[in-house]
Amino acid sequence: MKITAVEASTFSSSGGGRHPSWLSSTVIANPMSRYPEYHAQRSSWGNTFPSVLVRIQTDQGVEGIGTAIGGNATAAMINEHLARLLVGQELADSERLWDQMFRSTLPYGRKGLPIMAISGVDHALWDARGKAAGVPVYQLLGGACREDLAIYETTNDRTDWKENEGLGIKLAIPYGPPDGKEGLLRNVELVRECRETIGPAKEIMLDCYMAFDVEYTRRLIDLVEPLGVRWVEEPLLPDDYHGYEQLGRIDSPVSIATGEHEFTRWGFVTLIETGGVTILQPDVAWVGGISETVRICHLASSYHLDVIPHGGSLQAGALHVMKSQVNTPFAEWVRTWDRATGRPKSAIEGVPDPVDGRVRPSEEPGLGIRIGEAFSPL
Repeated sequence: MKITAVEASTFSSSGGGRHPSWLSSTVIANPMSRYPEYHAQRSSWGNTFPSVLVRIQTDQGVEGIGTAIGGNATAAMINEHLARLLVGQELADSERLWDQMFRSTLPYGRKGLPIMAISGVDHALWDARGKAAGVPVYQLLGGACREDLAIYETTNDRTDWKENEGLGIKLAIPYGPPDGKEGLLRNVELVRECRETIGPAKEIMLDCYMAFDVEYTRRLIDLVEPLGVRWVEEPLLPDDYHGYEQLGRIDSPVSIATGEHEFTRWGFVTLIETGGVTILQPDVAWVGGISETVRICHLASSYHLDVIPHGGSLQAGALHVMKSQVNTPFAEWVRTWDRATGRPKSAIEGVPDPVDGRVRPSEEPGLGIRIGEAFSPL
């Protein structure tokens, strides 16, 4: 089966009627927190690019779809560069097609938007392969390692803490080094309040979103260790590999997790070699797609490391990867809409919600996703 067309176009993913959630409208430590005008909320400086829809057509009428971020820049890379590498090629040649996309973008790629563009194309290719074979994608990746996955919820909403049905809670830490000792202690009080609410049996993890330095991370770990924190996530800037080496020397049961903003298997080799990271967290939509995430899982298994993808249960591709790999034990879930106004309609439908604290990918052929009624092309 040959690829006959590859097309990327931008769309609005707001779904209409969307109100700010705790994630975008509250104080959360981030790499821009040191600047007062950007301290109050991440949405003051964060990604505002439209989403990108990728469509793959074949000579047998099979269509695959995937999504990417980066707006017109990503769409242009796909339409003006990657598409001509794919049209006329065999859909089944997954390894060669990914390698050619990666090598051809090296002059301007290796990390960032070019890899995100490859990720969107890779998702559409796997969706088409699954549809062509009449099976869900996880079966093409090696089959099922588990029926479903337990989830933990990332949320600072106290109502979510009380209603949590999963493994536990990941807190988005509000304060970082610019907030001094007072902010540090307020972080600890947030963790303490969460522990008192959810009890001793559930996990607590801390998302630090690239906001800290080594010294601040050490101080926070020392203070929250008695509260039974499982891991501290992404405390340093992504390229601070030396800093992660230093964190690896801390004698503490609190693990270090990171990888959300890392790209390709080569970036994860460097992270592993620091010796400071024990949980890897690639974002399947950014790191190079389904193909590259599977390679990272295989790489991590050689070091007996778990892979827990960033936002994994919000992404169809990530769910299929996690069901098919041995070292992907559970998934992250995040409610990104305002509880009071309810969930808006989705531009891309088919990603299942957790049920009783567990989630599984669609059993439909391909990724199980489709263009929703809220889809609005730009």
